[in-house]
Amino acid sequence: MEVRENGSKRGSNREQPLFVKAGKYAAIGLEFPSTVIGGMLLGYVLDLYFDASPWFAISITLLAFLGACLRLVQLVKRFSHQDK
Repeated sequence: MEVRENGSKRGSNREQPLFVKAGKYAAIGLEFPSTVIGGMLLGYVLDLYFDASPWFAISITLLAFLGACLRLVQLVKRFSHQDK
């Protein structure tokens, strides 16, 4: 990373355009529901295939929700650490 004359580092988050910062949070906003919806669809398809309604849909949706929550925590930690 290059240090400028005034002591600031080139490439820091403070210099990023607004759309780059907004893109980070849009990624979080889209990743969370898409993971849960994907789990719901997968569970529904497995329920139809194995005729085990509603057990696959419930269990896989809950697992997808847990995974989405864990991923949300990871992304928030990463983005908050980068902003410092």
